[in-house]
Amino acid sequence: MKKFNRSNIAPPSLTKSFIFIGLFSGMTCGLVAQQAYAAITPGYTNYVIDTFKVPMRRGAGTNFKISRMMPAGAAVKILEANNEGWALVEYKKGGKTYSGWMHTSTLQNIPVARVRLEKQIKKTTALEEKLNALQHELKTLKERHEETNQELSSVKQEKFELNQALTRLKSISSNAVDLDQQNQEMKQRLSTLEDQNAIMREQIDQSEDAIKRQWFLTGGGVLLFGLLLGRFFRIPAKRKKWGEI
Repeated sequence: MKKFNRSNIAPPSLTKSFIFIGLFSGMTCGLVAQQAYAAITPGYTNYVIDTFKVPMRRGAGTNFKISRMMPAGAAVKILEANNEGWALVEYKKGGKTYSGWMHTSTLQNIPVARVRLEKQIKKTTALEEKLNALQHELKTLKERHEETNQELSSVKQEKFELNQALTRLKSISSNAVDLDQQNQEMKQRLSTLEDQNAIMREQIDQSEDAIKRQWFLTGGGVLLFGLLLGRFFRIPAKRKKWGEI
């Protein structure tokens, strides 16, 4: 059997963190343990192993000529298989279809590690982008939350100040009502005092008139009494002696 050099397939450069390498290593070990190289069933898709460039032959045997070299990881469809470990496969590329025989030991029923790695990297990249978007959204939500908390604190402070002002207004209003009531009472008392003062002035005026009349009557009585006394108790005139003028 003609030997071929192992293909130099350089793995794609990874710009991810070491966590992806560890993830890939664990994933590779698990998948390799589950590989079934001999699961050759007509109608199903198998993959060329990634260890060698595998020849596709024109017949089922190493004595047949090589029609083409199959790249590692190429997907082929199983058309038929014989008991000697050979399978007739169909390979499509660039709109063309190629068919030939390949040994079943060079086929596996799961994609090769490189393809799985590329898919995993794409998934990881998508997840990383989604994670970055979620982190950005979370940051935005946190900023909005902080702004909302500040607005809430401001509203609470404003509410507190309004409550204080309302309390002062209620106190002032209550005092105003009390003052108004006291004012009304004072006005009523003042009106009563004014009425009493007017009555007292009238009484004083009446008393002064009575006193004046009493003094007038008293003076008239005294005068009359004096006249009467003078009338009845006059000193008799001296008699003239004989010869006096």
